[in-house]
Amino acid sequence: MNMSPAPLRLHHLRDLELSAASGLVRRGGWSFVVADDELELHAYPEVGPPRRYPLRAGVLPREPAARKREKPDFEALCPWDGGALLALGSGSRPNRQAGVVIHVAEDMSSATCSEFSLAPLHAALAGQVPELNLEGAAVWGDHLVLLQRGNGVGNRNALVRLDRAGVAAAVTARAAWTAALIRDLAFVDLGDVAGVPYTVTDAAALPDGGLLLTAAAEDSRDTYADGACLGSALVRLDPPHQVTWRLALPGRHKFEGVWAEPDGDLVRVHLVADADDPSVRAPLHVTTLDPRTGLPR
Repeated sequence: MNMSPAPLRLHHLRDLELSAASGLVRRGGWSFVVADDELELHAYPEVGPPRRYPLRAGVLPREPAARKREKPDFEALCPWDGGALLALGSGSRPNRQAGVVIHVAEDMSSATCSEFSLAPLHAALAGQVPELNLEGAAVWGDHLVLLQRGNGVGNRNALVRLDRAGVAAAVTARAAWTAALIRDLAFVDLGDVAGVPYTVTDAAALPDGGLLLTAAAEDSRDTYADGACLGSALVRLDPPHQVTWRLALPGRHKFEGVWAEPDGDLVRVHLVADADDPSVRAPLHVTTLDPRTGLPR
C-alpha cells in the first residue's frame, strides 16, 4: 500500500444546516446529504439555502440520548438507477434496518420516498461480522457495495458485494433485501493511527474504476458509543478489495461522507464531517487529487 507523503489541502465550501453528516452524493451542482440523526434528506446548492425532503414521517426527540436510541441511522447515501438515490440504515440496532429509495423532482421542488426493509439482509450479515454497522454504499461495477465499519473492540472492516441486478429488482418491487443478494464478503485492513484502526465511514466510485473510501480512527469501545477521533484518511481500493494507497486528511475531523467526480485526469473530492456534537454544524470541503496515486494537486 502506498502512503502519500504530500500534504493535502481542503477548501471549505460551507457549513451545513445539520451536524451528523453521514452520506454525500452530488448531482447537477447540488450536494445531497443524509445525517444519521435526522429524518430528512438535505440538498445544498452551490450558494443559497438548502432544500429538505422527509425520508419518513415522525419527529425525533431533541434530548441527545433519546434521539440516539430512536434514530433510524441513515448512514449511507448512494446514487441509483433512473436518477434515484438510496438511503440505507446501518443495521447496528433493530430500529436501524430500513432503506429508502428517493426520487427528487427535476426542479428540486419535491421528492418521493418509499421505504423498504433491510432486516433479512442485516440478519444474514450479522452472522459474518462481530458487530454489524454498515456506514457506506456505492455502485461498483456489477455490484452494490456495502461497507462494514469495523469500529469497536474486536470489530473489523468489511466490503460486502451485493448483486446489482437483484438489488434493482428488489428496489423496483419495494421488497425486503435478503441474503440471496450477497455475492461475497471480504475483510479489509486500512491501517491505524497510534494503534487506533482506521474504520471505513463511506465510499464513492472513482471514474477510473477504483473505489474511494473515507476512514476514521475513532477510539470507541463499540459501534454505539462515540469516541475521540484521532484523524481521518482517504483510501483507494481496486477490485476485488485491494488497498492501493492511503492519504491522511488534515486535522481531526471525522469525515463520514465522500463523493468523487472527474476533473480532467484528476478527481474533485467532496467531503462532509460529523463532530458528534449537535451544536457543531457539519462542514463541506473539497479537494483535488490524482486518483491513481493519491497525490494532491
